[in-house]
Amino acid sequence: MNIIDKIKAKKELSGIPDSIVLELIKKHNFNPLSEKDEKIVIKEIRRELRNYVGRFKAIKNPEKLIEQNKIEEILKSHSSTRERLNFYKTLKETISSLNPKSILDLGCGLNPLALADKRYFYYASDIDEKNLELIQLFFKKSGIKGKTFISDLRKIPLLPKADLCLILKVIDILKLSHKKVEDLIKSLECNIIIVSFSTVTLSGKPMNNKKRQWFETLIKKIGYTFKILNYENEIFYIIKKLEQEDLEII
Repeated sequence: MNIIDKIKAKKELSGIPDSIVLELIKKHNFNPLSEKDEKIVIKEIRRELRNYVGRFKAIKNPEKLIEQNKIEEILKSHSSTRERLNFYKTLKETISSLNPKSILDLGCGLNPLALADKRYFYYASDIDEKNLELIQLFFKKSGIKGKTFISDLRKIPLLPKADLCLILKVIDILKLSHKKVEDLIKSLECNIIIVSFSTVTLSGKPMNNKKRQWFETLIKKIGYTFKILNYENEIFYIIKKLEQEDLEII
């Protein structure tokens, strides 16, 4: 078994493309090492990759749960979607009030299972192929028009145009620099962008400063406007990119 296969042997990492794993191996200057050193490198790379895909509890046959329409059971398996379960209804109402015809969800995780709707064309993008396969199955079963594709936001990929873009709890996870965030936001061909950040620490304690002042300054610098939607563990910035009527946020 080669080093990439060893790293991806963990179920939660099996859907990450080899190219992303290889990039991290090169970053660590991996060369043939002793068995002990190899284990250390594998552990460190797995830790970084888990930051990208989030924390989830493995469940058996998620495809079967899709077929049985047991979506909530799948959402409960992933930390980000589990924390947002009681808020998805409000978020869907907010999205509906913005009247998009198309949605681009970056670093989507399992969000499309809760947010995708027949009224929108849904672009779901992530680095986890397994998640995207599950989402595609959900689209097909639910009659939702959409497309899934792999993208690495650390490199500002070419992205499709959409009315609304979602970037939910992704920026902190990927540890994007402020300049990279600015470049990403400016590159989006979307009239409205919703960006969210966690308002609790990794240990689950509330943050002292829930707002991201640097992000608010960045958005104003670019020339966009925003409104804020607060939830128990998450703060949402609803950003207006183009000149249009004032946003009515539920």
